[in-house]
Amino acid sequence: MKILISTIVSAIVIFLLSWLTYGVILASQTAEFPGMRSPEDMRMWAVIAGTLLQAFFMSWVYSMVYKGESPLKEGFLFGFMLSLLIYIPYIFYYWGSTNIRYSVVISDAIGMGIRTTIAGIIIGLIFGKKEKAA
Repeated sequence: MKILISTIVSAIVIFLLSWLTYGVILASQTAEFPGMRSPEDMRMWAVIAGTLLQAFFMSWVYSMVYKGESPLKEGFLFGFMLSLLIYIPYIFYYWGSTNIRYSVVISDAIGMGIRTTIAGIIIGLIFGKKEKAA
């Protein structure tokens, strides 16, 4: 049940933070993203599916690795380490394979890393501490 709840809640947060990142904070830079669709041409079903899958897989992996200690600390470390694992290489792959300014790629990666870290914290808080066996 915790996987389902953490998937739904973290997906909502990831979706809202993505809108904030791309629709507000990086709105002036999104035109530089190669192949970026206009808001009218976006396939929202695919964005929602991707967000739900990210949230589900994060929740599922977290359920297998968390120790049940401090939910805030474990969630933060999980999200932050996952961000490093994914987004540091992403900066090099994306910048190396597209015609885009490096600063835009770094801004994008930082935004994704922040969203993933916050999602990790939320997942950690939902899972909470493990009950100790009596």
